[in-house]
Amino acid sequence: MKLIETPLNSNVNLETLYPNLTKYFFDKRQAVKLLKLYAYDRTKIIYADRFDTIDLLLLNRKRKISHQEVDTIIHRLLKVDREDVIVNVGYKKQIMDAGLRPKEDYKDIIAIEYKVPKE
Repeated sequence: MKLIETPLNSNVNLETLYPNLTKYFFDKRQAVKLLKLYAYDRTKIIYADRFDTIDLLLLNRKRKISHQEVDTIIHRLLKVDREDVIVNVGYKKQIMDAGLRPKEDYKDIIAIEYKVPKE
């Protein structure tokens, strides 16, 4: 499968595309230096570089995201192993428990956090 970067227009607002997800994902955190959108098969990926960490939010409306897909995405985007990142597979439940309902019905939502080593 191919990992494809989705081009962003300068006027794209993630809060419009993913209203409740981004409120929870970006709430009370450091500013975003770089933002990208990717697609891997039917999984949408939000890539947010926050200077000291890189966060990935994996979204799939059709099915659960497999362990192998998560490993492939981590390896291709972050160029590290799974042991070097924090994978939150219960992120969808965490959002629902916070009282937020995504605009669309997602079968699986996974958050990945990578702390960038200081050089």
